[in-house]
Amino acid sequence: MLVRLQLRLYVVDGDYLSDTALKNVRKLLGDEADIDVVDVARCPQLAREHGVVAIPTLERVRPEPRKRVIGDLSDREALKKFLGCGQ
Repeated sequence: MLVRLQLRLYVVDGDYLSDTALKNVRKLLGDEADIDVVDVARCPQLAREHGVVAIPTLERVRPEPRKRVIGDLSDREALKKFLGCGQ
């Protein structure tokens, strides 16, 4: 059974790098993934609980294993490899 890609993007609303990261992920994936956007300014406890130390941070929740990458996600090939869709 194929598991739908589930991502969590930790951002600060209005931050240039955060906005760029979200645009880059959406441009690459469209509606092929579920993206949960967490504004750490509004939900700092969630960021702390998950050990997020920098923004923007993209976390691949599913499929396992969980992985994280930090940055604006502008390197399309690296993002595809991180997500497991680079082949």
